[in-house]
Amino acid sequence: MLYENIKKILKEKDISFDEIEHGESQSCEDSKRFRSEACLDWIGSKNIVFHAKWEYYLVTTIWDKEIKARRFKKEFGTKDIRFAYQDEITNLLWATIWSIPPFGFQNKTIKIFVDKVIFDSEYFMFNPGISTKTIRVKTSDLLEIYKSLKNEIKIFDFSLEEASFEELIK
Repeated sequence: MLYENIKKILKEKDISFDEIEHGESQSCEDSKRFRSEACLDWIGSKNIVFHAKWEYYLVTTIWDKEIKARRFKKEFGTKDIRFAYQDEITNLLWATIWSIPPFGFQNKTIKIFVDKVIFDSEYFMFNPGISTKTIRVKTSDLLEIYKSLKNEIKIFDFSLEEASFEELIK
């Protein structure tokens, strides 16, 4: 269902994309190996769901970037932040930990935080809810998709000492 919804969004917005089949990916290292074997040198995604103060947050960044929950404590309004459990992710997004996509789920209440560094590259790749597939889109198209979503979306920048969060203007 998640995969079909992602493809529906891409087709409705007339966004061209590439779809790549590969072995099952269960880590960022697996994804990197598949991209390397296929000679794909574009930025891949890391999508993490956090739980804080009875709310859930999806954080999207590049595959090799370490995300420290403490950098979000002011934005989330608490220092009590944890990774969401698999059963929570299944209920929220209909996804598994290793194949969480950056969009396409039916949940409109989860807040989405997108790393600004993603948009420094021409293309972005992600698993569409299936760990044996990767979809590649232009980052400019990804931005247009985000602008069309009903979810609250913020762009974050951790390149400075103090993290910055900016609401995406739709």
